[in-house]
Amino acid sequence: MSSAPEPRPTRRPSLGRSAALGLCGGLLLGGLGLLAAGLRSLFGAVDCAGLSGPECELLQTATREVGRMQTLSGGALTALGAALFVLLRPKAPAPPEDPGAPSASP
Repeated sequence: MSSAPEPRPTRRPSLGRSAALGLCGGLLLGGLGLLAAGLRSLFGAVDCAGLSGPECELLQTATREVGRMQTLSGGALTALGAALFVLLRPKAPAPPEDPGAPSASP
């Protein structure tokens, strides 16, 4: 008898897993883009050329609040995409059992 190792079964790619990983990638990239836009709005300088004092103050306040909301939403989307990626990553294959080793069950 030959002692050739048995070929390992190949895993068939799953359309659902591929779609879910694509969704994770979209969430991660969209979240990072929204996070960057929010940080730019939050810490960037507002151009108040041609505006009066109250108009400039209103524009600065609105830009700061929108930037804060974008930053929070971008961070949440990024965290959600990372969490889904961790849940959907492929599982490590189980180690092969040694036929000569004693079994754990009585």
